Amino acid sequence: MLKIIIKRQQNTYEINLQLKSPCYEFEKQLLTIAVFFFLPLLTYSQAHQLKGLTQDSLQNPIPNTNIIATPLAEDANITFAISSLEGEYSLKLQHKIPYKIAITHLGYSKITDTVTLTSDKIKNYTLQESTETLEEVLIKAEMAVIVKEDTITYRTDQFKTGEERKLRDILKKLPGIEVDRAGNVTVNGKPVTKLMVDGKEFFTGDEKLGVNNIPADAVDEVEALDNYSEVAFLKGLEDSDRMALNIKLKEGKKKFAFGDIEAGVGHEDRYIVHPTLFYYSPKTAVNVIGDFNNIGKKSFSVQDYVNFEGGFAQSINDPSGYFNLFRDDFAQFLSQSDFVFNKNDFGAGSISQELFKNTTFDAYSIINKGKVQTRTNTSNDYLAENTEDELREVTNEQTTTFSINKLKFSYDNFDDTALTYNVLLKTSDADGVNQTNSTTPSAEQFVNTTQTPNSISVSQEASLNKQFSYKHTTSLNAKYKFNRQSNTLDWLFNQPVFSNIIPLIDEGTDFNILQNTKEENHLVRANLKHYWVINNFNHIYPIAGFTYFNADYDNVDQQVLLDGSINSFQEAGFNNNIDYNLFDLYAGFQYKFKIGNFVGKPGILAHQYIWKVDQFSEPIADDHKIVFLPEVDLEYKINASKRLKLRYNLISNFGNAQQYANRLRLLSFNSIGRGSADLENQLYHRLNLRYFNFNLFKGITFNTGFSYTYRAQSIRSRTLIEGIDQVNTQFYTDLPENTYGVNLNLSKRLGKWRLSFNSNASLRDYIRIINLEENKYNSHNIRYELKADTRFKEWPNFEFGLSQTFNSLSTSTFENDFMQVQPFALVEYDFLKDFLFKFDYRYNYFENRAQNTFNRFEIGSASLEYWKEDSAWRFVLSAENIFDTQFKQTNSVNNFLASDTSIFIQPRTIVFSVIYKL
Repeated sequence: MLKIIIKRQQNTYEINLQLKSPCYEFEKQLLTIAVFFFLPLLTYSQAHQLKGLTQDSLQNPIPNTNIIATPLAEDANITFAISSLEGEYSLKLQHKIPYKIAITHLGYSKITDTVTLTSDKIKNYTLQESTETLEEVLIKAEMAVIVKEDTITYRTDQFKTGEERKLRDILKKLPGIEVDRAGNVTVNGKPVTKLMVDGKEFFTGDEKLGVNNIPADAVDEVEALDNYSEVAFLKGLEDSDRMALNIKLKEGKKKFAFGDIEAGVGHEDRYIVHPTLFYYSPKTAVNVIGDFNNIGKKSFSVQDYVNFEGGFAQSINDPSGYFNLFRDDFAQFLSQSDFVFNKNDFGAGSISQELFKNTTFDAYSIINKGKVQTRTNTSNDYLAENTEDELREVTNEQTTTFSINKLKFSYDNFDDTALTYNVLLKTSDADGVNQTNSTTPSAEQFVNTTQTPNSISVSQEASLNKQFSYKHTTSLNAKYKFNRQSNTLDWLFNQPVFSNIIPLIDEGTDFNILQNTKEENHLVRANLKHYWVINNFNHIYPIAGFTYFNADYDNVDQQVLLDGSINSFQEAGFNNNIDYNLFDLYAGFQYKFKIGNFVGKPGILAHQYIWKVDQFSEPIADDHKIVFLPEVDLEYKINASKRLKLRYNLISNFGNAQQYANRLRLLSFNSIGRGSADLENQLYHRLNLRYFNFNLFKGITFNTGFSYTYRAQSIRSRTLIEGIDQVNTQFYTDLPENTYGVNLNLSKRLGKWRLSFNSNASLRDYIRIINLEENKYNSHNIRYELKADTRFKEWPNFEFGLSQTFNSLSTSTFENDFMQVQPFALVEYDFLKDFLFKFDYRYNYFENRAQNTFNRFEIGSASLEYWKEDSAWRFVLSAENIFDTQFKQTNSVNNFLASDTSIFIQPRTIVFSVIYKL
């Protein structure tokens, strides 16, 4: 039993905690979280409230007015408020502390007042219109937040508390802005997809590089640009739902080089070298970032890689290609976040140059060389009939070198013409060694694997946007992409694999199988869209275009004998030589209308698909079809801060060349795959409903959404399992599949505290074919996170909370149910003026309810930094994995397999770093 009793006696609080339970250790974790969640309510309630209305001379409310309270005593902090749409404001002021109140709004004369509260007070302020331009400039400089249509401007000096080092530290203190630990940013619940500095794209626009590297003291203002459009005159025509951040530098940084250099060493030959250099002028911007370390720090993630390839927009234009990105060799290397050793050499540079009026040249290059070693132990429980349980130990070492390089020319007269052309070159080269030991009741398998994947990709894109008149604007976009990738896999088995399928020759020693795979793709795409503005309330957008895709895919599996000769598997149904051609010609239109606060945009596209597939120069598929794809977008703008959006669309896409490869291919020591020539386009319905509510006055951000996807036609795998061996065959099916999703995000500011609650749930029902039987599955995935964080100036700042996840998968023959709890805490304490202490802790408790087993582990890191404010030098002592946890425990389940995995992680790492500020 857990009790928390809170009693108020005058201005003090008594907290009585009672804990009586056999699960003492686990409840103690929850107790700590619960106590801290009561603290903001206690501290917030001790101040007095000054509230009222801001209005004009006619008593009309003035929304988004800044009310800033500056204490006239040293033992209190500045506080501010933004008036609501109804002109309401509310301030929390300390007892008997005198404050100077400044009320400012663009277009109105500034009001100043002085108040000292001994109890709550109501006071209205009436602002008078101002026609003095100079006064408006001065007022703008004093306002903490300026809200104007789709733009929110934050004056960062009003939010800084002194311990900020990088841009991320400032953003975390701005109302409505959230920053996660990786540097991903959301504004009012919407993800930021582009970062600019003084209007110039920072590197590729990916926010994480800038958020984690731009020095805090160089930042003057932060602009959040909702419904951002690359082309100014397309705003209001194209339905951009993008959120962008523009970082405005201080006047002294307008033509200035700044940055820092970090160098550190640690025990067991650990090291880090991390230079950053930024140069900005009105016409030129140069950025250089380096990161060389063997402490496990990665400056480039798999999500960064996907963003470079077009990000979420790619999932709409080419869903199959988008999800294939996560499966390629390069993405697999980047996604390895848990390892026993990791070494990274990362370098990135960019330049943005104004060549002449309205014309700019941008270029960037990113190069990374990494080495990673991993180790896992897994217990596999196969859930189908005629199977065996398995214990598997895997060690892997991989070295990868990749580069991403881009050139971009753009012309934009900001009036009626915008032209861009860019070239993207991507290369990767890797080699890996894998050792797998698999033990079952009937066999013990040892597998050694070496591989050498490499790839090169060149992409060219051109875009022309032309506004002929207010009523007529045209956009033309074209793209050509070439991609070539290959891999050589060399397997060494201690015993035969798939002996009834693969014709191996037994020479009395290990079995050596060599697989060579290569694929070459060409993509050509063009799209023409015309924006016809009939009037302010009715638009028609005709659309036409085509996509041509060609892929040549080859794989050869064969045995290498002791004398060097080859035992071919060709006659056994192995090896593929695919020539895949797909042509998609489409045309249609969208109709956009506005009725009051309601905006709708229905549309329909007709697609003519023509596809042809040859296997070893013999046709195996040659077909065509017409598909109509309707779509509807509806938006109701309740007011300036509340919106309701509904989107429905029917989506169609084709599989890749490997899915058409209808001959066998060895995928792993216990898995064989085969495609199908009878595949057609996948077809699924998608519905999304979203609600947004952002209220600066109340400090509330609330977003929720519902999604539903129904797959009418799909490409799926039919699986045969015997023992632990699997044969997977692709097939085209209309087996029903439903996915329901719900998400909710809520945050509330209470003085110096911010409370947030985030949750999402996904429910699926579907059918899969295992051992020739149709099996119905139901899966539930639910997650929530409760979090609180602070922004004190004199006291330590905290971020702490609790997340919990529930996963289940059930059929008529089995049910698996998992639960995971993660209390976490982050502390930042700026003490003795020049010291900054940070502590990051996460406790993990995992429970397999079906097997009645559980495990727990904890991960923590800490750092102590010394920095004298006027000094260019900083000194940091940091430690990762301070509890020296050996491994993380994870569990997973799919249609026929439940796995319990121990993932070994890097041991405790201690590093002492010196940072010099340029």
